[in-house]
Amino acid sequence: MDKKTYIQIFIVFVILIIITIVYLDYFRNINVKKLNQSENTNIEINKGSEDLITEMFYYSEDNKGNRYEIKSEYGVINPDKSNLILMDKVSAVIFMLNGEKVFISSNKAEYDDNNNDTTFSGSVKMIYSDHKINSEYMDLSFKDQTATLYNKVNYNSSLTKLSADKIFIDFVNKNTKIQMDDEKKNILVRSNLKNVSN
Repeated sequence: MDKKTYIQIFIVFVILIIITIVYLDYFRNINVKKLNQSENTNIEINKGSEDLITEMFYYSEDNKGNRYEIKSEYGVINPDKSNLILMDKVSAVIFMLNGEKVFISSNKAEYDDNNNDTTFSGSVKMIYSDHKINSEYMDLSFKDQTATLYNKVNYNSSLTKLSADKIFIDFVNKNTKIQMDDEKKNILVRSNLKNVSN
């Protein structure tokens, strides 16, 4: 063999070595990236001591056909009671048989997966037909179709505004009970009507 053939074989050999090194390095980097991505996913899911679940959604329907939907941006299952779901940034809707809807939102909620009872807390807002109610807390019983709003309750409708300590609403019978914790205090009621003539 002449010198020219040795040089060509050497060049081909060097090219094959370079291709092999690049090929192996490329796939090793991809595997490292995949491993890092899976580790990052586990870190996001396992924040803190409890398992964080994002975009939670629960749906329920009673035997009469009323429906209840509740969702939250974040939530965890209570480690002591697995039927209790602790939720953050919550919104809920009750679909009544008569076609009306009750819209609820709050900063937090505790949802009982066994009976759909929910305790909302932190900037609770409820809109029900013409009624808008804000409070710090609200206990909802989907089974009984009742809600109790309490602590810094402000009610607003097209006719009136009022402030009270507690409002109890029965969605089935359309009954509402408004009260103060201290019997000596009065419920503050204001009319929203303007230019009313006697």
